[in-house]
Amino acid sequence: MKKIIVALVAMVVVVQVALARDVITMNPKELPAAAQTFLKQYFGDKQVSYIKVESEFLSKKYEVVMTDRTKIEFDGKGNWEEVDCKRDTLPQALIPVYIRQFVDAQYPGVTYHKIERDRGELEVELSNRLSLTFNKKGQLIDIDD
Repeated sequence: MKKIIVALVAMVVVVQVALARDVITMNPKELPAAAQTFLKQYFGDKQVSYIKVESEFLSKKYEVVMTDRTKIEFDGKGNWEEVDCKRDTLPQALIPVYIRQFVDAQYPGVTYHKIERDRGELEVELSNRLSLTFNKKGQLIDIDD
């Protein structure tokens, strides 16, 4: 019985690995609706260079790269996980008010280049090369330079 279960698990893993291929496309309509709306709202004036669809075990992730090298990562439902504008500036509307108020008070004049969210935490990278991490309550919990 154990041999049968091990064999079945091995077959499932082999099939998943065989089917888990990345797909490259240039068509934003292949993104989930939430991701399409996000792109139109915050990056409607930019052009998509390519979209990488990463098939993972039982899920998908999407990486959108714009022609200006801005990179946006989405989960399988189309929720943004990371926006990296490289040396350009993030749209202000993406930055929560509590982060903008803190940064304006502590580091006036800096701009935002990247924002990432993970398990209720938000991390922003600033033009002064600092990375600030905030928890769900809006409290600063880490500073990296």
